[in-house]
Amino acid sequence: MFAIAHHATSPQCGTRSPNGGRTENTRSHVMRHLTRLSTRTTAVAAGALLLAGGLAGPATASAPAPEPTPQAASDGCPNDSPEYALRMAAPLLTPPFGPDVPNDPGWAIDSADTSTYNGCAALSWISVSTNGATASSPETIMLFSHGIFLGTASTTPFGFEPKVERLDDANLRVTYRYPLEGDANAAPRGRAVSEFYYDEDSGSVVHTGEFPPQ
Repeated sequence: MFAIAHHATSPQCGTRSPNGGRTENTRSHVMRHLTRLSTRTTAVAAGALLLAGGLAGPATASAPAPEPTPQAASDGCPNDSPEYALRMAAPLLTPPFGPDVPNDPGWAIDSADTSTYNGCAALSWISVSTNGATASSPETIMLFSHGIFLGTASTTPFGFEPKVERLDDANLRVTYRYPLEGDANAAPRGRAVSEFYYDEDSGSVVHTGEFPPQ
């Protein structure tokens, strides 16, 4: 079983900010993987992921025979395409509305924008929305490090199209939107900002900032 362990307080335990978001009490390790899962092997062989702040654990699946692992390029970057990395990691995602919700729409893997994936980067991402998504539909942010799928940025996939920005090779900023009282779904005014940093020394992702209130 592959796992990503979380040793930090969950977002629900942070202090509430003036705009309704919740702030982490400390700069905390939110995702420590006990065993790394490479997208260059068959991802469904992993039984589960346990992610920080309750980052969603994926559904389990029977594992077929592992596929051959491509040779790494001379610069140490994996030769896998972004589409391959996404498809190997996709079976590990928990359904958008949870495993027990009937008629779940599923994740729109085929239409996901993979241009943000970078197998050479310390931290990169692929955002995936649901099939038939509307403005408020949940969107999950898949995190990768040097071609390795680490898990998702949060336990709960948030709606309103979170915006991810690259700060540098190992730092990402996510701006979440959420509706305040009286807001229409098309124009939510609430904002919560999180940053995610990949610490090469510890092999973990550090989270600071806020998630939308739940």
